Amino acid sequence: MKKRFNFILFLLAFIIFCSCSLKTEGIDQRIEEECISTFESDSIKEQKIVLQGEEETAALKKDLKEDKISIAATGDIMFHMPIVNSAYNGKKYDFKYIFEDIKPLIESSDIAIGNLETTIYPKRKLSGYPRFNSPIEILEGIKYAGFDVLTTANNHCADSGREGILSTVNNIKKSGMIPVGTGNTKELKYAVVERNGIKIGILSYTFSTNGIKVPKGMVNLIDKNVIKKDIDILKKKSDYIIVCIHIGTEYVMDAEPNVKKLFKEIAFMGADCIIGNHPHVPRTVEIIEINGKKVFIAYSLGNLLSSQNKPYTDIGLICKLDIKKDDKGIVSLISSDVIPVYRKNYIEKGKNLYKIINYSSTEKIDYLLEEEKEYIKNTYYDIINKSSFEVFNLNRRE
Repeated sequence: MKKRFNFILFLLAFIIFCSCSLKTEGIDQRIEEECISTFESDSIKEQKIVLQGEEETAALKKDLKEDKISIAATGDIMFHMPIVNSAYNGKKYDFKYIFEDIKPLIESSDIAIGNLETTIYPKRKLSGYPRFNSPIEILEGIKYAGFDVLTTANNHCADSGREGILSTVNNIKKSGMIPVGTGNTKELKYAVVERNGIKIGILSYTFSTNGIKVPKGMVNLIDKNVIKKDIDILKKKSDYIIVCIHIGTEYVMDAEPNVKKLFKEIAFMGADCIIGNHPHVPRTVEIIEINGKKVFIAYSLGNLLSSQNKPYTDIGLICKLDIKKDDKGIVSLISSDVIPVYRKNYIEKGKNLYKIINYSSTEKIDYLLEEEKEYIKNTYYDIINKSSFEVFNLNRRE
């Protein structure tokens, strides 16, 4: 009997122990689940806080970021044979040295535009005036200087015929720049370049191809109806439109009445900036207001590079424009300036060389004669005095 009683006590104790163990395991499991749940919850909260912080930072950066860009545009870039020969070292061509002094000025702009007045067609022999054909290496020099866009609609664009036009355009593209104004008949001959959220539309037209016939549609010729149509197309694709026009009497510094009339008509069509080239000498610049919008006009930027020797063909202008987009998405011109450049022809170690010199650095160039410095300065101030005062930053007049 005693043994049986002891067995019952043992059995009861065992049941109680097992019950307690099960409860403890249940409590431990719940605690563990709650801890995991809390940890996961905290992690999610922490993750959300991090993500929210990143979003807020990104939003803050977006608010602080200014939708503003700078644009540089230059005059005619021509490669007469003396310039081509100056860049040959007996083995290869290297044109980079020509652009060294203006490189900081060009590449500091978000978009730099130049007018390439030659052809690049390797199957044809090299030549200068009157029918230009230059070595492909000129593009390395131009790209090195910092150019992004090359307008090609000018009176020398067809100097190497139809194949020369296509070769020039294709080689510009291969060099990492954008051609505007010439190309295949079915090819778009405008550009839209976006920087900092601002889209710049660029068009280019010429008055002539020097009597050289090319298939219709390969070269943008000046036609007011066509220009108006193209501007209307670009209004839907861009925020700010630059129209480059190759026109004017060569070596004449005063813009003709018909040229002034044409440029203003293009402004009323919707262009925000009109750049003239072809006269090979610098002309006046102005800002006109149309429906509350400031429109920049340069009647000729002269030559950036050439070996022409007529008066003022060795002085060109680089226009600098600052464009800004406001909170409503409206893009406008907020400041402008025009900087003169001088093409210096000099002899070094018995070799005939050329270099484009930024006006602001003339005092640092020891091989510039004092009369050359005065010539550049006087020409520049003559242009200022005949131009719209608003174009120039005040500090350049002091």
